[in-house]
Amino acid sequence: MVSCVWICAIIYWIAIEERIRLLASCGMDCALCQAYQRNKNRCPGCRNGSNRKSCINCAINLCTKKQHYCFECAEYPCARLKRLDARYKKKYGMSMLENLCCIQQSGEQEFVHHQQEKYRCPVCGKLRSVHSEECIYCS
Repeated sequence: MVSCVWICAIIYWIAIEERIRLLASCGMDCALCQAYQRNKNRCPGCRNGSNRKSCINCAINLCTKKQHYCFECAEYPCARLKRLDARYKKKYGMSMLENLCCIQQSGEQEFVHHQQEKYRCPVCGKLRSVHSEECIYCS
């Protein structure tokens, strides 16, 4: 007989693996994006076949000098990534470069766990969007 602890561990592992697939090459956690969180015309994430214009035309996403993440490139951090990082730091208080550093140093699972805690809504427990101060689920 399989214990409840093992079932919970398997469910948690599957959820983490699904979240890892939502990590964009630039360091964005697509699970925190408004386009991913909304119900209508939901974006599947940058690396999951998104048909959003911003993802299709994204030079960072299209770059072939990396396998998965920008830190794998010899030109890391490139000017495009630095501009994206500066824009996100100014507008949303999030750094793509810090995210990539965390992924590189601690691994994808630890990064996802950190993001889960950092962006969890204190009211409903769901993930807040990095693009909004308010939770789209309970506000």
